[in-house]
Amino acid sequence: MNSQFLCFFFALCLLLVSNSSSAQQNPRTASGHPDFQGYWNNLHQTPLQRPTSLGNKRAYSEVEALALVDRAQQDLDDRASPLDPDRSAPDVGSRVTNQADDDFDEFPIGIARVNGEYRTSLVIDPPNGRIPIKEQSERTDFFTTLTASGRYLDGPEFGWAAERCLIAGPQLSMMFQRGLSPYAQIVQTEDYLMILGEYPYDARIIRINGNHPQRSFPKWMGDSIARWEGDTLVIHTNNFRDEHSYPPILSTASFEVEERLSLSEDGILLYQYTVTDPALYTQAFTAEVPFTRMERGRVLYEYACHEGNYSWGNSLRGARIEERLSTDN
Repeated sequence: MNSQFLCFFFALCLLLVSNSSSAQQNPRTASGHPDFQGYWNNLHQTPLQRPTSLGNKRAYSEVEALALVDRAQQDLDDRASPLDPDRSAPDVGSRVTNQADDDFDEFPIGIARVNGEYRTSLVIDPPNGRIPIKEQSERTDFFTTLTASGRYLDGPEFGWAAERCLIAGPQLSMMFQRGLSPYAQIVQTEDYLMILGEYPYDARIIRINGNHPQRSFPKWMGDSIARWEGDTLVIHTNNFRDEHSYPPILSTASFEVEERLSLSEDGILLYQYTVTDPALYTQAFTAEVPFTRMERGRVLYEYACHEGNYSWGNSLRGARIEERLSTDN
């Protein structure tokens, strides 16, 4: 066997191994489209909006990113350390939170990395990484109108969706991490894509190559249709319910979202979305969120919202008691 043949043989082996590895990383469906199926997470500390002090700084240097990770790890270590048994009592009238529950949650400490950049925010456009909300006086969304009306505790119909356990968090579950449970499961066929979030625990069904109905009604998570642009699945969603408006992403009847799902060569699922709502925002804004496949054996578990139902009922009972007391006086 001569040297030229050996070189050719080894080069062919390397090519086959490389192609096999790439195919395993980014599997395709029978029709040749990227297969997004599986369990994904976006475990990172990168905020949705950029801190104003960073201005138009889109990415950290590697040194800056590692320093932030070290600082977050120190915070985790401090949280896990024993409490001082001789600590003083909370101040009278201080706010009681669910910090004790949060201490047992999974706190992401990594920095979201997209195209080699350690991102300072998920929002990348506008360049300042901030949601371009209009002035307070111009807001017309359900959440702001409700809280300003003074009717928040009039009855169950006036509570926002998360408090009524109808749907929690953002309009679409992958928009940003909330409740520190940034997980999702994707199931895919030729005609549909299903995205199940852990929190909010809602199954969203997207029609591929479908059309928005000419006559429809507002829905939780809106009405979603998708199309393929090469290896990118482009999803358009409109017709959201007004009650779904919730900060930091507020919405009205004119709220629309275009999402783009694609797989990078290293197997990262890049989720990009652009929000448009001229009633609330001075311009459209775009965010990018990198998702990583979860380790084999890790799955999603139901995140039940019964606590919210109990809390909301007690809040309404408390409001009725206050009304009676004010009438008696």
